[in-house]
Amino acid sequence: MIQNKLGSVFLVICMLSGSGIPQVRGAGTASINGSFDYSGLKKELTVFQGVVDTTVRQLFQGPFPILGSTKGTYLPEYGAVFNLEVNLYQIRHISPFDLRPHTNQELNDAYNAMLKRVDTLKGALIKVMGEHGPSVQQVKAEDNFTLVVHLFNVEDEAKRPCPSQIILKAKKSALSDYRENKLSLAELTKKVEIVQF
Repeated sequence: MIQNKLGSVFLVICMLSGSGIPQVRGAGTASINGSFDYSGLKKELTVFQGVVDTTVRQLFQGPFPILGSTKGTYLPEYGAVFNLEVNLYQIRHISPFDLRPHTNQELNDAYNAMLKRVDTLKGALIKVMGEHGPSVQQVKAEDNFTLVVHLFNVEDEAKRPCPSQIILKAKKSALSDYRENKLSLAELTKKVEIVQF
């Protein structure tokens, strides 16, 4: 008897929740099928993601330069946003076969090399944004084109403050101007807002 009541309650819940599903799906479909080609946008974002990943892998040799592949999305009334996680800190690994602690010289060298890699990465990503960002044609000229780079946290190991994020943001129109040779790389770099913390 209890089983029959539970079955009836379950059936009522399914019927009530099922009646709302078509409405939600219908609402979502209407907004997606508006003036935007999300299918085309998805392909364009995927191509740009691949360009960023390939650039970082070619730029930084060593174990695991990319910890999280680039992922992109489009935010209406904002623009395109891409995220990735990289490891720019390279130092000798302490292992059961080599238990020596890092020397101050090793720590200083690894830290200074990481800071140089951060600058190299920023320059390379600005160039990638300028050369390949305009290929994301669904993003409007007045929209933003943003890359958020998460840096692997090494403050405890480096024993000093390290940046954890780099955010590069530019208007798509500036990227298009660079691609059409209306701006030099130096001029484009001035138009890219960079936040690092």
